[in-house]
Amino acid sequence: MKTVAVIPNTVKDPGYKYTRIVLEILAGRAEILMDNAHSALSPLAACVTQEQMFERADIAVILGGDGTILTVAGEISRHDIPVLGINIGHFGFLAEVEPNAIEACLDRLLSGDYRIEDRMMLQANIRRDNTPLAAFHALNDVVVARASFSRLLNLKTMVDGHILDSFVSDGVILSTPTGSTAYSLSAGGPILDPALGAILITPICPHTMHTRSVVLPSDKEIVVEIGAYGGHDSFVTVDGKKGISVKEGDLVTVTRSPYTTKLIKISDTTFYNTIRRKLNERDGKSCS
Repeated sequence: MKTVAVIPNTVKDPGYKYTRIVLEILAGRAEILMDNAHSALSPLAACVTQEQMFERADIAVILGGDGTILTVAGEISRHDIPVLGINIGHFGFLAEVEPNAIEACLDRLLSGDYRIEDRMMLQANIRRDNTPLAAFHALNDVVVARASFSRLLNLKTMVDGHILDSFVSDGVILSTPTGSTAYSLSAGGPILDPALGAILITPICPHTMHTRSVVLPSDKEIVVEIGAYGGHDSFVTVDGKKGISVKEGDLVTVTRSPYTTKLIKISDTTFYNTIRRKLNERDGKSCS
């Protein structure tokens, strides 16, 4: 019997409507674990600490949307747990299952009828005066950006110790192929197949005509140096969630993470089908 961690998003699923459906389908067919924060559902699941949940789980079922998956991707990747996303958000590139297909997809999950896609991640290390400030792991992107109403940033990007470019801008996005359909795409970056091993650098509103996105092999070390415009009103954010304030002289080093996010794929829908449908605001997918 598999041990399944169920991770709901109470904002997207108020009253646990879809979460209860998942729990009822899994009941008696898997050991179900949930975080203590959801103790109201304890008759249907064993509620434990988050650390205990990740240590014991074979699979994680996440309800919400891409943002919910991104919120826990860093922690789940450290425990090598495959993730099945149920999309009750708005724009699901990562979430595999639409609400009308929950039962059919969970049946296939429990029978082992699925495949796993390994998605590369990024590791970001922030240093000030040669002292480490923070380290993060990202599934989508690492963003260096100015705060609201603050001055533009003067950024220098280096690849394996060689200067790539220096530019004044609102910031820069360093993304995985998975993250190429997120903030980087909005900033004018290209779409990359998530199977690629690559790191994408996309400036945000650069004040120069020649600065464009650059795609690099995933074994490169990229350093972003905060220049004289940085001040205290600039930030590094990871997957749109975690962040840290940075200032002039700080270094943000981005490399390929040793971790991967393992996405459970049940449907036969390809990345190209998803791109076509999502970018044209078409209907959601099922397990067929």
